[in-house]
Amino acid sequence: MIITVGNEKGGVGKSTIACNLAVEAVRHRRRTLLIDADSQQSAMDFRAVRSENAGLPQFQAVGITKNTIHKDIQGFRGYDLIIIDSGGRDTQVFRSAILASDLFIIPVLTSQYDVWATQGTTRVLEEARSFKDIEARLVINQLIPNTIVAREASDLLEGLGVSLLKTRLHARVAYKQAIAEGKGVSEYEPGGKAAREIQALWREVGLK
Repeated sequence: MIITVGNEKGGVGKSTIACNLAVEAVRHRRRTLLIDADSQQSAMDFRAVRSENAGLPQFQAVGITKNTIHKDIQGFRGYDLIIIDSGGRDTQVFRSAILASDLFIIPVLTSQYDVWATQGTTRVLEEARSFKDIEARLVINQLIPNTIVAREASDLLEGLGVSLLKTRLHARVAYKQAIAEGKGVSEYEPGGKAAREIQALWREVGLK
């Protein structure tokens, strides 16, 4: 299975989600490849920090920032799961990453500005679907709990035409602290709220 995590809008936490899903995959003994398609190479930086800890289960990672991901990916064999961390902005690389995927996960924040910005991503998705059947799901990220925005999030996103996952990822310090140590939140704070969120996301997208 090939999953792309991306949004044209920057700052939505796509790399954090992609890296945490890769960690969940190796924790579940899946042969996993993480492709960093973002010029900032945040996922590759995470992988470099993680590789320094021999006690952690490791996944493979490679950076591809050319518009040939959907072709190159055919050469990667022997993996149970491939996760693509796709950069922001509507570029040919971004479009190639979407076209490579079986499932496209779109992290989105709950402000009206972010919803408007995500409309561009859904338009690119529809164009890609003219070439390939691609499942897509929105996931609310960096949510501040017990706020009016949290309660109105579903209504804000309803107009985007992409199914919204029930799992919501909140703004928690554990996400940032775990990434800095090259860990997923399930490793950094087992049983914590962030870990439970990522595990719920893992299950909801069908990766049990």
